[in-house]
Amino acid sequence: SFTVSVEPDNIDLSCDVELIEQVIINLLKNAIHALENRPNSTISLNGFLNKRGRVTIQVTDNGEGILPEILDKIFIPFFTTKPKGSGIGLSLTRQIMRLHNGSINAFSKPDHGTTFTLTF
Repeated sequence: SFTVSVEPDNIDLSCDVELIEQVIINLLKNAIHALENRPNSTISLNGFLNKRGRVTIQVTDNGEGILPEILDKIFIPFFTTKPKGSGIGLSLTRQIMRLHNGSINAFSKPDHGTTFTLTF
């Protein structure tokens, strides 16, 4: 299943729409990959204002998760665990977030899923 929520529904974000769209596409593609062959797969995309009032977007899946020793490397250019991966997606995603004076963080629990948090 796939769910989207935005709260409040009038969040205003000044950004390069095409670049941020690419960031979200990259994260959704990774989530879909993590859910392959898993029953009861879910992906959620949530937009909200964090405690400091900053626009935050989270992409969460209940996929295979990322091992801690790999989690430390996922933003390194050309690092990949995928047979046909280039290792560009998350590195580029981090660079795009930096261009927007933002950040990307990942939290993962093996066999439970992963959450990527974009903070602007």
